[in-house]
Amino acid sequence: MDIKQAILNRRSIRSYQSRLIPRKLIEELLEFTIKAPSGKNRQPWRFVVLEEQNKDMLATIMAEKIDSRQQQDLDIGSSKISINAINQASVVILVFNAFSKFEKDYNHYRLLTDTQSIGAAIQTMILAAEDFNLGTLWICDIFYSEREICSWLHRDDELIAAVAIGYPNQSPSSRPRTSWTEITEWLR
Repeated sequence: MDIKQAILNRRSIRSYQSRLIPRKLIEELLEFTIKAPSGKNRQPWRFVVLEEQNKDMLATIMAEKIDSRQQQDLDIGSSKISINAINQASVVILVFNAFSKFEKDYNHYRLLTDTQSIGAAIQTMILAAEDFNLGTLWICDIFYSEREICSWLHRDDELIAAVAIGYPNQSPSSRPRTSWTEITEWLR
């Protein structure tokens, strides 16, 4: 893989072909994912791979929560777009922090370290997926229904993100980025 090309080509994909990803390919993707840098080598990430009915159940849980929030005039972010992507994707991988709710001496600095490590794992997953010609969408709209999702899965650890994965059915153009020169201070 040409990492520079993967970084330049990567896009958030919100429309997928109705084509299943072979399990072996998802396993390989996860093998790459766990190679991500991990602060203090804590490896706080845990993954739940959802396919077929379980992926559909995730979308249903999210849709019900979003309907409830809308009736209360509460924010729903881009949840409808995320739910549509989940419905179309071949696989959704939920990402959890295994330590934040269980370590007695868990503190702000461990949270920052673990969150950065999990973010690195998700980025590694997304770049590896790009190399496999798969599209991805990093989803945080799951936060609106975090409690319901964790209850459904009988999980007590902290839900951090979801990643929808599938064969892309779109080729979005790149989104604008602020130039690094505008956001970087260079000291000599």
